[in-house]
Amino acid sequence: MEKRYGWTGRILRVNLADGKTDEIETDRYKDSYIGGRGIASRLYWETVFPEVSAFDRRNHIFFMTGPLAGTKAPASSRWLVLGKSPLVYPEKYAFGNFGGWFGAALKWSGLDGLDVFGTAPKPTILVIAENGTVTCEDAGNLWGRDAFETIDSLRNQFGKKTEIAAIGKAGELRVRFASIVASGGAVAGKGFGAVMGSKNLKAIVIKNSRAVLPVARPELFSEITKEITSLWKGDASERYWREPVLNDIERIKTTPCFSCPGLCGRGIYSDTDGEKGFNKNCASAYSYAYAEQAKTGTMGKATFAATRLANQHGLCTNELNLLVDWVPKALEKGVISQTESGLDSELYGTCEWIEKLIELIISRQGVGDILAEGSRRAAAELGATEFIDGLVSKYGFHVDLYGPRLFISAIPIHATEPVNSITQLHAISFPIIKWMIWMSTEGMMGTFSTEKLKNLARTFWGDEKAAEFDSVECMGAAAAVMQNRAYAKENMICCDFFWPIDYTGNRESGTGDPELEARLFSAVTGEEMDEVSFLLSGERCLNLCRAIYLREGRQGRKDDILDEIHFSRPQEKPDSVIGVFNPEAILPGKDGEIFSVKGNTVAKETFEKIMDDYYAVRGWDIKTGLFKKDTLEDLGLSDIVDKLGDKVL
Repeated sequence: MEKRYGWTGRILRVNLADGKTDEIETDRYKDSYIGGRGIASRLYWETVFPEVSAFDRRNHIFFMTGPLAGTKAPASSRWLVLGKSPLVYPEKYAFGNFGGWFGAALKWSGLDGLDVFGTAPKPTILVIAENGTVTCEDAGNLWGRDAFETIDSLRNQFGKKTEIAAIGKAGELRVRFASIVASGGAVAGKGFGAVMGSKNLKAIVIKNSRAVLPVARPELFSEITKEITSLWKGDASERYWREPVLNDIERIKTTPCFSCPGLCGRGIYSDTDGEKGFNKNCASAYSYAYAEQAKTGTMGKATFAATRLANQHGLCTNELNLLVDWVPKALEKGVISQTESGLDSELYGTCEWIEKLIELIISRQGVGDILAEGSRRAAAELGATEFIDGLVSKYGFHVDLYGPRLFISAIPIHATEPVNSITQLHAISFPIIKWMIWMSTEGMMGTFSTEKLKNLARTFWGDEKAAEFDSVECMGAAAAVMQNRAYAKENMICCDFFWPIDYTGNRESGTGDPELEARLFSAVTGEEMDEVSFLLSGERCLNLCRAIYLREGRQGRKDDILDEIHFSRPQEKPDSVIGVFNPEAILPGKDGEIFSVKGNTVAKETFEKIMDDYYAVRGWDIKTGLFKKDTLEDLGLSDIVDKLGDKVL
């Protein structure tokens, strides 16, 4: 039998209703879609139709790897869960991105992915053996346990090196923002824990030996990985992220994902009482931070507890962050009863308050039953939409995360993506944060200068003018390039914190190599790829996902809009790390000049001009934002044209 590299060739489809399985040949899809988001999106297109709801037995949930998973390719063994999400408002196709070792283990078991549908007649675990065979086993004794208890129990049963993805009580009760939690503290959002719960699927267990997969071209692979290391290694590279800045919270152990150097600071942390939890320096670490800081003047134990408890019970910290922002206003106005809910406003910012909120949600008691529907739905049911105005987007996510009032190149991303598009927004924010550190400290804490930012923009964004944030020129095209790269990265499933290596202090230019992902792919699989074909895979996947959104009710340009806040409410101090290093919201402009966007709104003419340019670059109809037949055919998507009907001109 010919040796395979990159893919095992098998995706296993499991019907939970009767435990029967059949196989999907990866080779049918890999040349067009690579893996990950691409292949899963194609399978979703073929199996999940618009009338199917998130909790319908006909909804499929895909657990997908990429071609680099299970090899020693750096930071490239992540995995995705995809399907119709109960969190998006209204329900839409979405995905969650996970780390840890589960993705590598799935590949080691001989599978490129799982496609799970149907509803088990009773609480069930899927057990995947060495050869990729699956059995359904009873999980009745695990029902009602939190995610960490479930993982610990299954590891005691199947072995310490078993990899597990499980849900807590939130998933069992279909809390719309319930997360799947994997061994090693890997968590991702979009509500797929609730989808598992609706299918009576408590956990997936992978029991196999840990054997790093070979690559097709070992010498080339070694050469490329050495080059990659030279770009990230050492503090001078500026590619390391600090540990979460929380008082009296200490990292006691690093827990990098498989074959990753752990630049994100991911690890097990502990508070002064010895309570332990997984954390890293990103939004999930600060979901309760502003509340605790307002109460005590510091961020520490209560903030840490919020993340720890959310992970333990399987709750999305991003949605928890939204609730923490607006529920206190509803309590103050009497929309939610403090007495009946037990949410005492005097305790807001303490451990007791966040513990009570989480308890209400995971038990679905009283108002917790409403809050379990997520902010957009809960506020509507409570008649409290004024409390989420300017906070929650029309689709149910943060309205202004790295928003278009701050970065105008983010306009098409916010306008066209109906799910949280953080990997695309990071393409702008990550290098800009490094520039801001250089700018605000006058070079004392960084080397990523304006000139180096221009180099990056030329290499990774299509034109150095994309780094001039006081001009609309090139911004539509830059957004398209960022999206294509993000989608391609999600096809390959490379870590968002590590890839692309776009900036580095280890080169005089300050810029990495945009060909690295493609070259790494070629070394692993033995199949030729360059940057152009890598980005093309992302563009093809983006267009397929847009086709899914159009089929599920999106109307093109009519729906490609920004929330009104961006046009009417001036930009204030930016949130998160940008606000720390750059409270005046200073950005680079033309001719190397800097300027402040504080107080800015998005002008309607700016929005329309950037969107016109974006549609033109995409090859979509500028007036309607709908597809052109020739564009889909050029992307190898001619077979979906007829099924889209009047969505194609």
